[in-house]
Amino acid sequence: METAVHLYQIAYSPATLDKLEPGYALLDNLGNERPDWYEYWPIRRHLLSQPLDDDAFYGFFSPKFGHKTSLSHAQVQAFVRESAPQADVVLFSPQPDMGAFFLNVFEQGETFDPGLIAAYEAFLAHIGRPLPLRALVMDSRQTVFSNYFVARPAFWREWLKLNEAMFALCEGPDNDLKAALTASTSYPGPGGGGAQRKVFLMERAASLLLATQPWRSVAHNPFGMGWSVSRFRDHPNEAYISDALKIAWRDQRFPQYLQAFAAIRERFQAGAAVLNT
Repeated sequence: METAVHLYQIAYSPATLDKLEPGYALLDNLGNERPDWYEYWPIRRHLLSQPLDDDAFYGFFSPKFGHKTSLSHAQVQAFVRESAPQADVVLFSPQPDMGAFFLNVFEQGETFDPGLIAAYEAFLAHIGRPLPLRALVMDSRQTVFSNYFVARPAFWREWLKLNEAMFALCEGPDNDLKAALTASTSYPGPGGGGAQRKVFLMERAASLLLATQPWRSVAHNPFGMGWSVSRFRDHPNEAYISDALKIAWRDQRFPQYLQAFAAIRERFQAGAAVLNT
């Protein structure tokens, strides 16, 4: 029997509804009651209220998905079905330079939002799951940006459990941890202010699960998708090599792979880059 693949695209307004890409089911967020949570609000509502088929795959994408990945609904569906026998999670993350040149998505986030790692480490310690985030190694098989992944319900439940713990803290009484998780960033947010850090941490939950738990993941080739607008995009060959070195280290743990990766990474980490998520 053919694998069922349920792909949704979020509509936040009549304008985004009019641009719904062919093939996608509508994930209705036209009310946009909580714009501060971005994609998490409609995805959360769907996962908490709708039954899921444990044998199927589900994906929930922003209106920018097609533009950022250059993939159609049919291409995504076909790739998920092709990958299904060996995957619990299928990744479609653009900005491959942002994934390749950093040890992990938390180091990448810290570059644009200093304090992000400390905030998430404090959160993980608070829920009894302490992790040294700076030491995690993520290659293209664990790198997820913008919630651009398709997964079986078992993975979505783990993703929801982790993010619901953060949701409860951010919606709860004021304290130092809540303040760290909801700090404003430089990324433009609703109402003219900066988007809150919680949004970018929520987007990194999938990567954390893939890097620390035995989920099977398959990544669509990210190097054919949209690259960032930073200077990193000017060095594609180094990006290919960096990702390959991280893959090799995760597979074999030879320290020379990370030493070689570090030499390349340090060459590109000086100075500022433009965040484009």
